[in-house]
Amino acid sequence: MKPFLLLSLLAGAALAAPAAAPLSVAPHQQDLQQVRQEIDSLKKDIAQKQAVKQEAQTAIHASEQALQQTSKTLASLEQKHSDSAQQLAELRAQIEAGQASLKGVRKRVSAVLSRQYKASHHDAMRLMLNADDPNQTSRDLTYYTYIARAQQQLVGDLIARQGELEAMSFQLEQELSRINSLSSQKAQEKDQIEQNRQAHQQKLAALAGEIRERQGKLVKLQEDQQRLTGLIEQINRDIERRRREQARKLAEARQARQEKTRQAAERHRRLAAEARRQGKPAPKEPVKPVPEQTVEAIADGSSAGKSFKSLQGRMRLPVSGSIAGRFGARRVEGTTWKGLFISAAPGQPVHSVADGQVVYADSLRGFGNAVIVDHGGNYLTVYTGLSAMARGGGERVKAGETLGSTGTLDSGEAGLYFEIRYMGRPVNPQSWAP
Repeated sequence: MKPFLLLSLLAGAALAAPAAAPLSVAPHQQDLQQVRQEIDSLKKDIAQKQAVKQEAQTAIHASEQALQQTSKTLASLEQKHSDSAQQLAELRAQIEAGQASLKGVRKRVSAVLSRQYKASHHDAMRLMLNADDPNQTSRDLTYYTYIARAQQQLVGDLIARQGELEAMSFQLEQELSRINSLSSQKAQEKDQIEQNRQAHQQKLAALAGEIRERQGKLVKLQEDQQRLTGLIEQINRDIERRRREQARKLAEARQARQEKTRQAAERHRRLAAEARRQGKPAPKEPVKPVPEQTVEAIADGSSAGKSFKSLQGRMRLPVSGSIAGRFGARRVEGTTWKGLFISAAPGQPVHSVADGQVVYADSLRGFGNAVIVDHGGNYLTVYTGLSAMARGGGERVKAGETLGSTGTLDSGEAGLYFEIRYMGRPVNPQSWAP
């Protein structure tokens, strides 16, 4: 069961408890403290996860910017690749055209040179004999020679241009290879950035889910805190109401005792006056009853961590009620009280008056169930007449913690019998109370 559900059930159970049941704020205050601690812990956890979420969002933003930059770089490389490929295709076309042109020029030069050779060496005499004009023949030979030289120059230019085109083609092929390599590298970088971005997005989604879950828990805990706070306020109001009611009843009882005492004194005065008139001895004055003392402030955690000896004069008693048996007073059966008997309704919680260790938790003949606590320094406290025991032998207890609940002594007296012993000898508990 979740803590906040458990606390809700506890709160509901407390609200449904009968009005006559003993009220205590301490358990609910402890529950409230636990809820507040869980709220603080959840707030810290949410704040930490919000910080991690912000880091993930920053990383995603950086990844998206890197993806945009890489995409731009890839697009630029692709454009360069396209431009270079187009230039390379054009150069190759020019090279092929140059090669075809060179082939034709070479063929023509070869034919001219062949004809010139034949004309200048084999048929020169025939040309001269058959020609009507020898000067014209000479001019024709010279003309052929010029043509042949010009075509040879053209062949040389074409060869040089072809070499330049091939060099440019090689450079473009190298550039294309470099662009391809860069494109491949950038594509891998893009894939890696995309994987990182997806990983950050998954982390961000998981964090967002965890934050929503913890915020939901936080809302429920805050609702529990409000319910517990309201419950504690209601209990405090009920405690205050009961305290006022108890004070009113005590005041009425005190007035009734005072009125009874006044009536007894008046009756004694009248009887004494009547006896004097009749010459008889005056009746004895009635014994004034010992005024009843109530216990309102009971032991709580304010004495925790303090030595037992330091509590003398300010030690709170273990249960609320009225003191019906005082230290040293005689009991009905003839013995004397070695502690205090506090009259109380059965089922009231009995609290340890100080820190200590339970050294006895069992029935004790003549006193019913008994719990004895060792407080160190040779001090023991004894709690008897318990209807139930909440602690066992060997357990450590803190001031204000419950040892059991009130019941009856073997003599039938309802309430709690409480002793303080120092080095085995009984000590008057009222000398320790405030």
